[in-house]
Amino acid sequence: MKGPLSGIRVVEVGNAVAGPLCTALLGDLGAEVIKIEQPRKGDDSRRWGEQVKGESPYFIYYNRNKMSLTIDLKKKEGLALMERLLSRADVFVENLRPGVAERLGLSYKRLKKLNSSIVYCSVSGFGQSGPYRDLGGYDAIVQAMCGVMAVTGEKDGPPLRVGFPVTDIAAAMFASISILSALFYRERTGRGQYIDVSLFESGVSLVGQWITINMLTGNRIERFGNSYPLLSPYEVYKAKDREIVIAVGNDELWSKLCLSLGRKDLVEDRRFRTNLDRIKEENRKELNLILQQEIAKREASYWVSLLSKEGIPCSLINSIEELPGDSQLNARNVFRKVKHKSLGLIPYVFPLPKMSATPPDLRLPAPALGEHTYDLLEQLGLSKKEIDHLIKRKVI
Repeated sequence: MKGPLSGIRVVEVGNAVAGPLCTALLGDLGAEVIKIEQPRKGDDSRRWGEQVKGESPYFIYYNRNKMSLTIDLKKKEGLALMERLLSRADVFVENLRPGVAERLGLSYKRLKKLNSSIVYCSVSGFGQSGPYRDLGGYDAIVQAMCGVMAVTGEKDGPPLRVGFPVTDIAAAMFASISILSALFYRERTGRGQYIDVSLFESGVSLVGQWITINMLTGNRIERFGNSYPLLSPYEVYKAKDREIVIAVGNDELWSKLCLSLGRKDLVEDRRFRTNLDRIKEENRKELNLILQQEIAKREASYWVSLLSKEGIPCSLINSIEELPGDSQLNARNVFRKVKHKSLGLIPYVFPLPKMSATPPDLRLPAPALGEHTYDLLEQLGLSKKEIDHLIKRKVI
C-alpha cells in the first residue's frame, strides 16, 4: 500500500525546522521530496548540536524521507536547473527570509508562469507582509513575542521557553495542512495557489484560548507553572518516590479521586464541591496541601495504578530516556528504524496517525549533502558530461 501523496513531487528550499519538518510530513505521507541545498554547506542544522560520526541527530530527525540535491541558486545555470525541476513539481516549499526567493528568481509570480498548477508555500518568521516582515524569526524570538513565554514558568519565576521549537513545529503543521488543502483544491479546479505561513501567527494560535479569555473577562493572564487556572486539581504532586500528574476535568472525576484517596469528606466540603469552588485561589491552595499530604504517603506507581483503574487521568512524569521503552508507544509502532549510510540502523519517532488504506511510511533516512544529485539530474535529462561540467563550475 502506498501513502496518500504517492506521485506528488515536493521541492524544498529549507533551513532549520519549519520548512524541513513541513516537507518531512509530506514525505511521510508518500510524497517524493527533493531538498535543495547549497553546495558544500547545506542546511544550517547539519551543524547543530553534538555530531555522531559527522552527522547531526537534529538534522537527521527533521529531514527524513527526502533526497538531497545541491544547487547554487545564485548562479544562472543553477536557476535554470531549478526552473526545470519546478516545472515538473507539484509543491514548492521555501523558508527563506521574505524577498530572498524573489531576488533569486523564484517568486510565485514567475513560477506560476512555468507551472500554473504548482502549490507554492512560503514559511517565514513573520509572514510576507506587515511591519515585522524583515525581522529574523528563530523560535526563541517568536516564543517571546507570541505569548508562549508569558504563560510558561512559575508564577513568581522568570518566563521560560518551551523545551522544543514549538512555534516552528506549529508553523510546519499549519503549512502541511494548507498544502494538503491546496492540493485538494487543485484536484477540483486544476489551479495551484500561494500559501503564506508565519511562525509568529502559528505561535499566537497556540495561546489563542488565553487571548480570548483575556478579551472577554478582562483578567490578566499570568504564568501559572504546573497549575492550570481553569481546572482543579490539575497539578503535579510528589508521591513518596517521584512526581505524578493528576488531571481532574469534571466534578464526577473529583468525587472518584476523593474516594480513591479515602477522603470522602472532601466531596461535601463546601470549599471543594464544584470546579468553580476549587479554582478559587484560596481554596486551590488549601486543596493542594491536603492532596499533597495524602499522595506523599505512597509510591507513585501505587497511585498511578489505583487512579487509572478508577478512570482518573494520571501519569508519572516520564524522562526522554524512558519513552523508547513505553509499552503503549511500542504497541502503536511509533518508533521506526531505517538504515543510514554512515550511522547504520537509526531510530525515528514516526508521529503520523494511523491510516487504514494509505498508511504513512518511513522509507528514507535523512540524506547526506548532495547524495542524490547525480540521480535526480539524470532524471531531468542531463548527461554525465553535463553534470560533471556543472560540478566543475561549482553550480552543484
